[in-house]
Amino acid sequence: MINDSIRQFRLGSDILLAGCEYMGQFMYGPLALSVAPRASGRRAVITIPGFTGNDEAVAPLTDALSNLGYTAESWGLGTNSGVPGRHKFEQQINDIAKRASRLAETTGARVSLVGHSLGGMFAREIGRRYPQLVDRVLTMGSPAHLMRPDQAPSTAGVRGRPLGRRDRDHLFSDQPPPGLPLVAIYSRLDAIAPVMTTQIPADLLSDPDGAPRENVEVLCSHLGMAVNPLVQIVIADRLARPLHDWRPFEAARYFPLPIRLAHSVFYPPVNDQAPA
Repeated sequence: MINDSIRQFRLGSDILLAGCEYMGQFMYGPLALSVAPRASGRRAVITIPGFTGNDEAVAPLTDALSNLGYTAESWGLGTNSGVPGRHKFEQQINDIAKRASRLAETTGARVSLVGHSLGGMFAREIGRRYPQLVDRVLTMGSPAHLMRPDQAPSTAGVRGRPLGRRDRDHLFSDQPPPGLPLVAIYSRLDAIAPVMTTQIPADLLSDPDGAPRENVEVLCSHLGMAVNPLVQIVIADRLARPLHDWRPFEAARYFPLPIRLAHSVFYPPVNDQAPA
């Protein structure tokens, strides 16, 4: 009973913070775009919404990336209603892959995937199956590691999970897509998906093929990740970073010292990744 009350309080706080982030986008969104790096060359990005989200849910991020010079589109499949069955799941994966293939033909380059929550799990799976189409994968608050035995107690904190354990085990792999750059953006203020499920675990941060993998911590809610200007700057920075010259995200390039100090004092970095 107490745990349920705590979870309800955390969910309410996430909704409240997300509301502030959505209102703040009109003030801080243009500022984020003014300092964020722009696309180099013809680059395409597909944004994928989380559970119960649709194209409108990721529209602020899609629009921001378009304004930065990317050919940015959302997944175009309506509301993400979870995974009702393997057939539907395979159809969704194939439809997103077809969109990526079309964009790759249009731009002449592989496509980046940015997914929120469950959408990030879709992005990882597409990268695993179609590496010839995908340039890199970025996830936002994606509980991709729910099935790890050492994290089982924390899964109770995920409310309204769209997947059963059998679905997770058979449809999504706990292993990151091999040979593809992977960036996991997470927040300790996230009241929907526990931090330990949204980070790339320490033992998986090294890709055998040498592709970069990175955890980046931000201060934001779960529901407001797609609209939060801090998250948008991180995404723009990681999309613009050349693969041959990959370096960890440097918050100091964009964020004033007081923000960084507040973050480092109250939310120490995890896995030796620099917080934003």
